[in-house]
Amino acid sequence: MRSVVSTARRWFRANLDAAELLRREEQRLIRLCVGLPIEARAKVQGGLALALVGEPVRVETSKGTLAFAVFGQPSAQRAKGLLTKQPATIAWIDTFPPNSVFWDIGANVGAYTLYAALNPDVRVVAFEPAAANYFLLTANCELNALGERVDCLQVGVGRGKSLAHLETSQFEPGLSFSFCGKGRRLPSSRQAALIFSMDELIEEFGLPCPNYIKIDVPGLTEAIVEGGERMLQRPDVRELHIETDEDSKPGRRIVALLERHGFQITGRHVRGTIDLTFTRRG
Repeated sequence: MRSVVSTARRWFRANLDAAELLRREEQRLIRLCVGLPIEARAKVQGGLALALVGEPVRVETSKGTLAFAVFGQPSAQRAKGLLTKQPATIAWIDTFPPNSVFWDIGANVGAYTLYAALNPDVRVVAFEPAAANYFLLTANCELNALGERVDCLQVGVGRGKSLAHLETSQFEPGLSFSFCGKGRRLPSSRQAALIFSMDELIEEFGLPCPNYIKIDVPGLTEAIVEGGERMLQRPDVRELHIETDEDSKPGRRIVALLERHGFQITGRHVRGTIDLTFTRRG
């Protein structure tokens, strides 16, 4: 037992020493870059940033390896938690049959977009309005050579056409940002975004009707579902995987709306929040 404890202590000290060394080197590199003339600084700092973002972390899945660009800790956490954060979502995606169309609404940096697109018979449309996250979403598609199977759209989804504002920061990619902010960020960090309904996206822009839809946009879920009432009447739409609580007032309204269109709850997955899977009856 003593040897185990001693080994653990040595490992902990070594890792603390390595972290401190990296922190000091980071600070030294920043001081060197800041002290350069502007032309040299742009070349060195820009080249270093691009090199680091372009050197991805890799995650092994049963379908193959996925590469993720790392720009800040949250983006790394999205990659690390791909298979463990929402295992029910991964299992749901694994059920998609050939020639399916999957809409990922609230794609963030694209963890589930990329996983779904590993199946060459699945077409993916990913929606992410936050500019910082959208950059990493498209970068990840490029790193994995999935651009031909994924359409990434920097728009929000809601009840209908509108201009909304995200409480966001371009220097915190990978976080979840909200249109329903509570003034927690400075007004200077707001970002404007165009909003369209699911019906409008199909009828006016010609997007393929989805067979499977994931909605992970806290605060806007009800508006998103209401904006797809005509689409939901189409038999092409088979299942929806939604972050919502059926015991909340918005959740009860979402369940009632989907029941009117012939959907029933077939899965309930608790992960701190609740994901419900709705399947078309019959």
